[in-house]
Amino acid sequence: MTKKSVQNDYLRTILGYLSRYRMLALPGLAVMILIALGQLAGPFILKQIIDVAVPKENTGLLLTYAFAFLGIVSVTGLLSYVGMMLLARLGLSIVTLIKQDLFSHLLKLPMSFFDKHPVGELMSRTETDTERVRDMFSNLGANLIVNILTMIGIFVVTFALVPRLALIMAGVSVLLLTFLIVFFSKIFSMYEKARSFYAAIVAKVTEFIQGIEVLKAYGRTGWAEAELDVGAKQRVSLEVRISLIEYTMMSVLESLIGPLFIVALLLLYAPQVLRGTMTLGMILLFVEYGARLLRPIAEIAESLRSLQQARTSLSRIRKIMAIPEEPNRGSGKPPSLDHEIRFDHVWFAYEGEEWILRDLSFVIPKGSFAAIVGASGSGKSTIISLICGFAHPQKGHILIDGVPLDEIDISAWRKHIGLVLQESFLFPVSVLENTRLYHEEISEAEVRDAISVVHVDSAIDAFPEGLATNLWERGGNLSSGERQLVSFARALAANPGLILLDEATSNVDMTTEKHIKESMDILRKGRTMIVVAHRLSSVLRADTIFFLSGGQLMRREHTRVSIRTCPHTASSWISSFRPGRGHTHEITAQ
Repeated sequence: MTKKSVQNDYLRTILGYLSRYRMLALPGLAVMILIALGQLAGPFILKQIIDVAVPKENTGLLLTYAFAFLGIVSVTGLLSYVGMMLLARLGLSIVTLIKQDLFSHLLKLPMSFFDKHPVGELMSRTETDTERVRDMFSNLGANLIVNILTMIGIFVVTFALVPRLALIMAGVSVLLLTFLIVFFSKIFSMYEKARSFYAAIVAKVTEFIQGIEVLKAYGRTGWAEAELDVGAKQRVSLEVRISLIEYTMMSVLESLIGPLFIVALLLLYAPQVLRGTMTLGMILLFVEYGARLLRPIAEIAESLRSLQQARTSLSRIRKIMAIPEEPNRGSGKPPSLDHEIRFDHVWFAYEGEEWILRDLSFVIPKGSFAAIVGASGSGKSTIISLICGFAHPQKGHILIDGVPLDEIDISAWRKHIGLVLQESFLFPVSVLENTRLYHEEISEAEVRDAISVVHVDSAIDAFPEGLATNLWERGGNLSSGERQLVSFARALAANPGLILLDEATSNVDMTTEKHIKESMDILRKGRTMIVVAHRLSSVLRADTIFFLSGGQLMRREHTRVSIRTCPHTASSWISSFRPGRGHTHEITAQ
């Protein structure tokens, strides 16, 4: 993409948001125009006082001009307040809309995006970057508009009075602005790098706070502090360099250009005043306009610096917004699970050809209880991600009643699924809403039935507020087993047709595991259930057990095998398997 097309994209993005709030933007622009006119009128009234009222010794006229000057200053101040209020509302409205659009888009992105981006980085983009963009539409935009209008007005008035001087002022201004624009464009990459450092720091802070218990337990808080210190020093060093370059440039402009302009103006036109061909009020007008011209140039340069930072933030936001959404969200074929789930020669890798699953084929009939067992890293959880549509195979197909999953409306398909993960995630809201996830069609009575079935009702009733109890972050006021049981209650209350359990019993005590197994017996009635487990003992009631190793199904010489609930038998059974390409076998537990 060319630089010009990128700039056009930025302009279209900005104008697109402005057009949605034109009832705030247009009055704000009108107020900015009036403020610029007021700044032009002040020096012109001073000229009239010196050239007209004073020579005539007309006190009444002098007072009239004085009150006019006072009125213009007062009205300009009031308009500045009104304009800033309008543009502040505009900035807040637009940044709220941007945050809504950004968050809505994040919800539609594939899980692979979240695997590659830390929470802190996303929080930085959602909050800090959008706040910088808000400044562009509010006070930064107001200052820039007023300064540009003031410059244009000064050129117009000066050209009407002394065309030659107007051309000189315009030429100098264009040269200065061109230089400043080139200067700030050169350090744009430094702004972007500084924002990246900041996002990395926020990401680390978020991760360290989330893992504070582990850091304290292992005495690694000092290491965490040192890690942040390294990133902070890098950011400070870069920010100091940027500030040094910026303020050096601005100091040179403000300390040299202004005095040089006034000196040049006096050298050119003071002789005309002495000869009587130009009035003292006229040269005072030009000096005042010259000072007011240099101030907008300096402020425009400062605005350009802030605009570059806002542009960096907008660029980061637009990069997220440009990431394609998950395919078939709200489109595609309607899902149905009337017959079977079939993996047809599925290959999957997260990176390149480092295959996690290799030529995997099996069938899970509707209403059956299928278990997938195997060592860590064998690809068990990947199968769950593929069935949910969180990931997509590079080769082969996942078929739901003969229809490829990538042709099915994925949002509608997920409504058929009840997912329970190894580490359950609970939100800092009430137990009721954690269980039904704000599905108002699920009644409180149904939620209570669900928590009773999974045997977590006694723990919930122990809280004074019962189902209305607000859980701490990640359900910290429940034990790990109780959190897992609430997740089972969530799956039961949703009443899905397909239950997926991913290592749901691996981190719980024996009592909780017993409750979970009882819950599984209830959940599986009239439903299809797929359970991922390390231990064979936790899935011995399954209709079909698939043993996975190295991304492949293992097989024995006999296609049907009976296993009794003895750990030693299970171990010897697993050790007797060997890789089999494309084979599936039914193993019945007795």
